[in-house]
Amino acid sequence: MGANIIVTTRAMSPFEKKAYDNLKKYDGGEYQVKHAKEISRILFGNNVLYKSTPKQLDITQEQIDEYLSHAQVINYRHSDFKPGTFVDRNPYEASFAKKVYFDSEIEFIFNLFISHHNIHAFQDGNKRTALNLFIDLINKLVSLYIRNIFIIQDAQLMYLEKEITHEQFKKILYFEVRAKMFRTNIKCNLEHLIPRSDIEENESNGVISQSDRRSTFNLTDLEKGQFFYEQLRKPIFQRDTNEWTVERLEQLILTFLDDGLIPAIILWEDLDGSIYIIDGAHRISSLIAWVNSDYGKENELNDSNHNAIEEYINNKIGSYEEIKRSKNEKYKWQKQIIAKRSIAVQWVTGDYGKVKESFIRINEQGVVVTADEKELIENDQLPTSKLSRAVLGHGLGQKSKNQNEKTKKIFQRFFKPFLSHELNNYPFAGSLNEDFVISKIYNAIKIIDNGEKLNLLELTEKVETILKLIQDDLNISQKVYFYGATKKHKTNSFYGFIRFSLLLNENAQLYREFIENRKFFEEYLVENERHIQVISRKKRQAKRAYEEISKYYQYLLQACKTNKFNNMHDNFSYLDFGQKLNLTTRERGIRRNYEEFIRVTPRCTKCLGFIDGEENTVKTHICCK
Repeated sequence: MGANIIVTTRAMSPFEKKAYDNLKKYDGGEYQVKHAKEISRILFGNNVLYKSTPKQLDITQEQIDEYLSHAQVINYRHSDFKPGTFVDRNPYEASFAKKVYFDSEIEFIFNLFISHHNIHAFQDGNKRTALNLFIDLINKLVSLYIRNIFIIQDAQLMYLEKEITHEQFKKILYFEVRAKMFRTNIKCNLEHLIPRSDIEENESNGVISQSDRRSTFNLTDLEKGQFFYEQLRKPIFQRDTNEWTVERLEQLILTFLDDGLIPAIILWEDLDGSIYIIDGAHRISSLIAWVNSDYGKENELNDSNHNAIEEYINNKIGSYEEIKRSKNEKYKWQKQIIAKRSIAVQWVTGDYGKVKESFIRINEQGVVVTADEKELIENDQLPTSKLSRAVLGHGLGQKSKNQNEKTKKIFQRFFKPFLSHELNNYPFAGSLNEDFVISKIYNAIKIIDNGEKLNLLELTEKVETILKLIQDDLNISQKVYFYGATKKHKTNSFYGFIRFSLLLNENAQLYREFIENRKFFEEYLVENERHIQVISRKKRQAKRAYEEISKYYQYLLQACKTNKFNNMHDNFSYLDFGQKLNLTTRERGIRRNYEEFIRVTPRCTKCLGFIDGEENTVKTHICCK
């Protein structure tokens, strides 16, 4: 039940800890209000930046007990004597019960916080407990964060000294909270911060001694232009550095500033002096992002959220550059940590082959290495791997010697325009923000290679040819073929249609039959949208199902041509053909949404098959002209 109301594991910022210290010093006569002028400007200004949305609130006795229990836990943290001991429990309990009288969570939280300055609930630490509980509730119950905690901390003291009223205190609170521009569980795109290597296995068979290598590095080493940062590389097989959330990045920075434990970064140096990160790429990239204030601004991604993340981190923690150069007392502790603290380093010895073995061994002990990852590592010298990395690098800020205008165009065909339901953008390969997106591109390119083991130039040409066939010649509606009832990208359809496209490219007769029967073919796919998913489930995963899905497309095309479906039904007897009466209420709702999703998709003026574009744009497939 507790997890539904409040969070007890939230990381505290240095500013928050300083605010608690100030409140404690105020009790001892060592601290006086410092932000009276800023508070006065807020009170006499006209703008309150946050507006709440009214709704009906309720609360149970069980929830009240949980609030009280959490408050006691907080008081243990802040009380110097008799921690967690109530002076008068009844009025404190009643303050939570009043939730039903408010019409929004934020109004309840604000009034609760202010009321706790009128109640001597605990033996000691009441102001600190009130502020801590307030921040916990803000963090959990509403999508807000506090811009300047010291303004709120001083407002507490001014309210207690009767220098501001209840309503003025509330106005200050409304002014100081900010709506999060994103959920803190969104992922940070940090892939571009450390370049990948183009090292060839036969170029680095030498072994150098690691005995004289540095054992630590500090934050100043991660500033742009510093020698250590400029030497950093990621091996071509290293995971994409875009899996950590904003929350996790924030916690790592706070752990550093709190002098907490950060595991050692594992490195390897080649004969040319480049330093490769074998383990800890997300850790070091998160610190680099903070040090250089780059949370995705140099990415090609249009959804990197750099500005919103920068504002959020700067408000919660502070800007590294500002902290480093400021003489403000509030940054004193952070400056000391930055000046003194370092991150431990361990070194891998051996050649490039040993490094790959080390990477697999290290990661198998922690985050599971998937079969695709292992294959990419072991085959990182093959054209399929090199082309996959080169293509994806265009979107993640990476540069490599394998990149050129063709690989850039392939990237654009896979991912542009970027996925946006609001803008009706449905890219061929889905979102660039998906988990382990390199796997999808790698498998697609392997399907196109089709076991021919083409060299890099030949493979690039073939990939471009197939994508041109799908997108330019056939003008396939990516929305219809590769997005389902939930508007998520269907990887199984993506792989299966790429395989089917190889056959269309090689077989002129099959190509003509597809054009001639396209309307019937595509309407059948829409009507039986679940078939592809069922085939994929039967084969366990999308990359194993693409041959079966391609066969499904072939049998369907023949059925559309002859208007006889017996052969198709026999070969796919496990599919549900035309039995829509068994859908649940939820499934019928999803189906209605999907039908509306497809209804607004434009059609070719000649064959009446689906085509990409706006609903009111008249278009004709190139192959139909």
